[in-house]
Amino acid sequence: MGKETYQIKDYVHDEVVAFAGAMNIKGKLSCNEDEMYSTDRIELESYNPEDTIPVATFFYEKYSTKKAYFYVASFTEPNWKASHMEVYSLFSIRWSKEDNHWEKIPEYSCSVISEQPQPPLHKEAAEWMLKEMTTKGCPMAPLDVFKNGTLEILI
Repeated sequence: MGKETYQIKDYVHDEVVAFAGAMNIKGKLSCNEDEMYSTDRIELESYNPEDTIPVATFFYEKYSTKKAYFYVASFTEPNWKASHMEVYSLFSIRWSKEDNHWEKIPEYSCSVISEQPQPPLHKEAAEWMLKEMTTKGCPMAPLDVFKNGTLEILI
């Protein structure tokens, strides 16, 4: 038998739906504000789902005086029938100058589809999403933001 293959592509829903699914694994779309906003980045990070991995940092002085921290978390798509599908959410914890606190922001999402279950593919999904985001832009940041800032890949 050959090696199982999988396909990574844009998630059928948007990054906000993927983010809500990854943050709330029990299916609820509401969240505790303490898990989304804080003056302490490390405390906010402590509320990340267990499978979360840090994947990058980004700094653009015109945008913020502090680095943004990017993470990937996942959840299993319960309604996908034809294949196995894991959804990955790329989100950031970044400083809000206007509100004077750190906040979690959905940035990008993708799905990994295969005929058989796969081991966690956080790194592969993160690499795919970071490439898409930095070559096409994303809803939360236009492409010129990434061209003018400094992205440090951690994976």
